[in-house]
Amino acid sequence: MSTLIIVGMGTIGSSLVPLAARMPDVTRITLIDPDSYTEANLDNQAIDSSALGRPKVEVQAESIRTITPRIKVVALQARVENVPLAVMDSAAVLSCVDNRRARQTINRVSWRRGNPWVDAAVGAASQARTNVYVPGASAPCIECGWDQHSYELLEQEYPCKPGSNPVPATGTPAELGALAASLQAAELRRILDETEDASLAGSQFMLDTALHTGDLYRFAFNEQCRFDHEIWSVETIALAPRTSTLADLFDAVNAVSDSAISLEGHTFATYLDCIDCRGRSNIGLSLFSRLLPAERSCHCGGRMVAPGFFSFDAIRRSEVTQATLNLNLGAIGFLTGDVISVTNGAGATRHIEIAKERSSD
Repeated sequence: MSTLIIVGMGTIGSSLVPLAARMPDVTRITLIDPDSYTEANLDNQAIDSSALGRPKVEVQAESIRTITPRIKVVALQARVENVPLAVMDSAAVLSCVDNRRARQTINRVSWRRGNPWVDAAVGAASQARTNVYVPGASAPCIECGWDQHSYELLEQEYPCKPGSNPVPATGTPAELGALAASLQAAELRRILDETEDASLAGSQFMLDTALHTGDLYRFAFNEQCRFDHEIWSVETIALAPRTSTLADLFDAVNAVSDSAISLEGHTFATYLDCIDCRGRSNIGLSLFSRLLPAERSCHCGGRMVAPGFFSFDAIRRSEVTQATLNLNLGAIGFLTGDVISVTNGAGATRHIEIAKERSSD
């Protein structure tokens, strides 16, 4: 029995969902995508007009339930960067995303949980490819092949909807997206069947429909990779973000004064500055990426950013005020299922999941 996570419901993901739903051993599928379908998506995504204006994850969840009612479906309308790490535990993660930042997140959370992940993408006007990564201390990850320029391009996206980003939409033909999804599904089946000898682990397979060629590339582990390749051992604490404070969190993890708490992939901010009018807003203490769009928009219409001096990766108990310690965890942006890292003064780190509190009934 297997559980899957599919991230991205666009050109590739909308074709992958029905393929994954038809795999006999799959019992649960979690769908992740922040967007809704628009008219522009009708040209190259596996949807019809009834999907327009609706969250992509809801549309695809309905598709799964229609195909295979036995499968439990969880639909999360969110960016994968904001999904708690505990949610990302599965037999495999399938990436159908359109930007490097999301791929970096999927790579890192898959390694932390020790789960294989399968990426798919299209290139040029005729190429479809799939990459397979299986976590291990010396196994190649996606960042092993990145150079400085790759990191500089992290913020670029290739949106399904033209005009939503300075980087142009890919304009991927529907059949090419379906081909990429089929390659991805074939590798997923090998992973679920545990046919390791036939798996593309640590490799990329690419088809070019214009040249009628197929190529196999093997990745290499990079000892200088910026990612540490660690698979985490995770403890749990029972704490409700809606009713608990930052002080409660420090107490629950037995954090002493020199301990620091961090949430991988996220930064904390205390002030935001507008890039247009230069206005400043005091936000107390918040996880910047989990602020609502309205909270990151200035009254002048400009975009708010967290300036370096007021942005930091960790919270140290000895450096925050009592008023900050009294802040509600939910208001800061913590969610049930988040896995926090607690580092003491000697540099030792524990990884702890904020789990649901047990009912008193």
